[in-house]
Amino acid sequence: KKHGMGFLIILALCLGAGTSIAQPPEGAKKEEPKEDEGDPTFLYRFSQFLIPKPDVAFKKPNIREPGPDSANFPNSPYTLPKGMAYFETTPSVAGKGSSNPRTYSTPTLIRYGLTDDVELRLFTNSLTVESEPNRAGFSPIVFDVKIHFWDENKDLFLPAVGMEILLQSTFGSSFLNTGVQPSMNLLFSKDLVWDTVLEASVGLQSGDIGLNSGDGYEMTVQGDLTTKVTERISLFVQTAYNGSVDPRFANNILVGGGGLLNLTETITIYGSYNASVVKNLPPYFTQLGIAFAF
Repeated sequence: KKHGMGFLIILALCLGAGTSIAQPPEGAKKEEPKEDEGDPTFLYRFSQFLIPKPDVAFKKPNIREPGPDSANFPNSPYTLPKGMAYFETTPSVAGKGSSNPRTYSTPTLIRYGLTDDVELRLFTNSLTVESEPNRAGFSPIVFDVKIHFWDENKDLFLPAVGMEILLQSTFGSSFLNTGVQPSMNLLFSKDLVWDTVLEASVGLQSGDIGLNSGDGYEMTVQGDLTTKVTERISLFVQTAYNGSVDPRFANNILVGGGGLLNLTETITIYGSYNASVVKNLPPYFTQLGIAFAF
């Protein structure tokens, strides 16, 4: 009995020591959150207030996924995660054509993830200056929504698909006002070999949905090939028929290229030079911009 009692005492002491080791002492450093976790932002809380969905996890602002839309002509079919926002501003110059003045503008795009698959957008060419005659004004505001339908299916070789619907308003300077003009575009994205992505968009827009007025609807087509050179640098070539998805410039057919540089997780700079293949229209269109994620 004495031996049995001693064995029970030793066993109890061992179990107590094991429990003490398993439980960290009070005041010990807590486990650090994962890299993609953090304190939810005000914008994320606001989106949850508008459309409550507890199973949607907060994602830290990231400018690389899905990336800025203003860098090239077609827009990505991917939308911002719920509660994330982008601010993209892109000072641009369009060369003087036989019937078009040289134009300086500052296209600005604000994006907000209402849900993981619905993105609210506000676009304007903002301050716009035309030479000959010399005049300046504020370009109309464009109300925009982008919807992500599905991701890429690599097994069936199907691209990611989305849709963008725009409505250009009359809120702008009189000489830049071309009336209420709608536009609708289907957006596609497909991963190729060697870290290359093909993006394209096809749509209908009100005639001359830029700086000129027009009647009826016309087809627009945009496309680009983007290759990741390093984790920070990407290069692309692109083309546009009848303008970009967002009405950044008057109707034209352009071919060009450019690049992106990711400065941080939340800041990207980009630029491109594009030449016209149509006589009498602005001979070139160049831009240099910056995008922020927050």
